[in-house]
Amino acid sequence: MAIQLRVSLPDRPGALALVAAAIADAGADVVSVAVLEAEAGRAIDDFRLRWPDARDASPLLDALTRYDGVTVLGCRRTPWPHDGRPDLDLLAALMSAPERGVETLVDMAPAAFDADWAELRAPSRHLARLYGTTPDAHDEAAPDVMPIRGLTWLVDKQAWVWLPMPTIKCVLVLGRDTGPGFLRSELDDAERVVKLATGLLIGVLTARDSHGEPTDLTAHLAAAR
Repeated sequence: MAIQLRVSLPDRPGALALVAAAIADAGADVVSVAVLEAEAGRAIDDFRLRWPDARDASPLLDALTRYDGVTVLGCRRTPWPHDGRPDLDLLAALMSAPERGVETLVDMAPAAFDADWAELRAPSRHLARLYGTTPDAHDEAAPDVMPIRGLTWLVDKQAWVWLPMPTIKCVLVLGRDTGPGFLRSELDDAERVVKLATGLLIGVLTARDSHGEPTDLTAHLAAAR
């Protein structure tokens, strides 16, 4: 499985190379690097790493602590594949099996948005979740109202995102159990994908006679529009 390693480091020439070298010395393979933010002389970078499933990540973290100015913001196992674009895979799956598009969106959201779980909720904390990727609901993360746009939360290292889907009167909730928090750049990307996904779902809900029999959830949301 891949590891998502998020670090804050000085935004100066050579800093990224030092971090990459430390990661390699610890025995990890760097698959990709993304600069998420850069301001005030600091940069936040996400590294996607190949790391043995059974191996503890402590050597990786120890290697990075040797460098002044480098702060580890998060290190977690992630369902994000080593190669590919899970966000595009999500949209492709919606197009190939639109009759269960709502469930597909939720099922594939953790991989697409680098989360540990996802839930489809009505915009009311008092209502049970409509669908989720884990056996237990995360009622503590449920929205009270329909947000105007995506919102992020970080409570005791648990990170949440609310992504509004007002056309079908739902909110997609994403969570990371141990952080790191969702950055503005991640939220913006997730909003774009969810907007595209919602557009595909609306096409299914308004022309579902051209596809297979919709699932109960998809049919329910179609009736509620």
